[in-house]
Amino acid sequence: MSAGSTWLEPMRRRGLKYLRVVLAAGVFAGLAAAFVDFRGLVPVAVGRWLASVQFVPSAVAFATGVTGALACLVILFVTLAVGRVYCSVLCPLGIFQDVVARVAGWFRRKQPLRPYRPAQTWVRHLFLWGAVAGIAAGAAGFTLSLLDPYSIFGRIAADLFRPLVTLANNALVGVAGSMGIESLYRVAPQWAGVGALALPVAMLVLVAGLAAWRGRLYCNTVCPVGTLLGLAASRGAFRLELDKSACVKCTDCLRGCKAQCIDLRTGTIDASRCVGCYNCIDACDQQGISYRWSWGRRAERAPVPAVKPTEAAASPERRAFLAGTVAAAAAATGANRLVGVTETVKAPDTNLSRAICPPGAAGVDRFLDRCTACHLCVSACPTHVLQPAFLEYGVGGLMKPRLDYTVAFCNFDCQRCAEVCPDGAITLLALADKQVARIGLARLDLEKCIVKTKNTDCAACSEHCPTKAVDTIPYGENLRLPQVNDELCIGCGACEYACPAQPKKAIVVAGRRRHEVAVRRIDEKAKDPRKQNDFPF
Repeated sequence: MSAGSTWLEPMRRRGLKYLRVVLAAGVFAGLAAAFVDFRGLVPVAVGRWLASVQFVPSAVAFATGVTGALACLVILFVTLAVGRVYCSVLCPLGIFQDVVARVAGWFRRKQPLRPYRPAQTWVRHLFLWGAVAGIAAGAAGFTLSLLDPYSIFGRIAADLFRPLVTLANNALVGVAGSMGIESLYRVAPQWAGVGALALPVAMLVLVAGLAAWRGRLYCNTVCPVGTLLGLAASRGAFRLELDKSACVKCTDCLRGCKAQCIDLRTGTIDASRCVGCYNCIDACDQQGISYRWSWGRRAERAPVPAVKPTEAAASPERRAFLAGTVAAAAAATGANRLVGVTETVKAPDTNLSRAICPPGAAGVDRFLDRCTACHLCVSACPTHVLQPAFLEYGVGGLMKPRLDYTVAFCNFDCQRCAEVCPDGAITLLALADKQVARIGLARLDLEKCIVKTKNTDCAACSEHCPTKAVDTIPYGENLRLPQVNDELCIGCGACEYACPAQPKKAIVVAGRRRHEVAVRRIDEKAKDPRKQNDFPF
C-alpha cells in the first residue's frame, strides 16, 4: 500500500469499529430508555436531544423554520465526507437490525458467509421516489410517518416494547418485595388499540425478519433515508476501498459485511450500500481495506465490456444517478411545499375535529403535516392521555398522537409533549400561553347528567375544571346543575374524564381543528376591610 494512500495508518486497525460500537450502544440505550420509560425516570433532555439529531425529524424541523434544526445538514456533510456512518451510529432502527442479526447469529453454528449481492436499484428508488411524490403532493406528514426509520423504531419501542417492559416490572414486584426492595411498584401497562398496533407489529416482523435473514437488507431496499444517503455516499470524499495487492480473497470480510456490498471478484465496495460498520476493516488481517481519498481521481473499477451509447444511457448506474439527482431536487421542492401546506390549508367553517391534538400544535392540519408519529410524546406523557390514533384523524393521521379523555386528561401545568417533540409539530409555548390554548370545547348534555337522571349531587366536572369554565347553578332542592362558559374552556378534558355518568358521559370535549385562545379568568381579590372607612360588618 503506497504511502499516503490510506487515511487510517495513524490509527489502530480496530479503532473505528470499537468507536462505532460504543457510540451506537449509547445512542440506542438512550433512545430505547426514553421510549420504554413508563415511570418518568429518564430526563426529558435525553430523549429530546437524541431525537433531534435524527435525519427526518431534523429535516422536517429545518424545512418548517425551526431555529437550530441543522442536524440533517451535518448528517449530509458527514455522509459526503466518509459515507453512511449515520446508519450505524445514530439511526435506532439500523442499530436495532444489528442487534437482531447478532441475536440470530447465536443460533447458527457458524457465522454465515455473506457474498456480494447486486444492488436492487429499482426497488430502492421506487421507495425513494414514492416518498418524494408523497411529499410533493402535500402528504408529507403521512408519507414520512410511514417510512422514517426513526419513527418506525419509536412506534415499535413505545407501543410494543414499553407495555412488555411494564409487565416485566409488575412480575418482579412480588420478588423485589420479598427481598425488601420497595422501589418497584405495579404500573398499569398502556396498550394502544388493536388498529393502532397493526402497523408497528407489521414493521417489527418485516424489519426483524429481514435483519435475521440478510443483515441490512431493509436499509438497502426499503428505507428511503438509506437510499438518499447512499446517493451522497457514492460520491463521498473518503470511501472504503480494497487494496487488490494486499487482498488474498480469504472472505473474512464477507462474514462481517452487513450490507453484502463487497465484491471480491472485481475488488470493489459499493459505497452507496456500505453502512460504515467497519466490520470488514476489523476482519481483514492483511489490512487490505481502508479509507481512500476519492475526489479528483478515477476510482478503480473492474473492466466492463463496451456498450453502445443507447445501452449506456439505459444502464442501471446511469438510471440510479439520474434518479438520485431528480430525487434531491424534488425533495427540496417538497420541503417548500411542506411549509406552504401549513399556511394555505383552509379549515372547515365549523372548526370541529373528531380527534384532539396537543396544545402547541396550533391545529390539526399543521400537526398532521409536521408530525412523523415517532411516539416519543406518547411515552413522555405523564397521564398517558396521548394515545396513537387509528382513523380518528382520517387515513392521513394514522398513528399520529391524539388526546383520549377516556384514559386521562391533559395536565394544566404540563408541557412534556412539547419539550420532547423533535420536529416542531408541537411547539413549546410559554406556560401561560399553553394554559389558554383552546384545543377543544366541552359540550354538556344535561339529559345524561346524574344530577337530573338520579336526582343526586355531583359537581365532579366543575370541581376538576382548572379554568373554572364549568360552573354550577341551583337546581331543585339543594342540588346544582353544571353549565359551561365557552370563553373560558380550553378543552383539557378534566371534566370529561371526571364525569361519572354511564354508559355515556354527560360532558364531552369536541376538538377544535384550528386551536384558539381562551379568555383567561381573572378573579377579583377581596378588598381589605381594614382599608375601608365603614365598619366591615
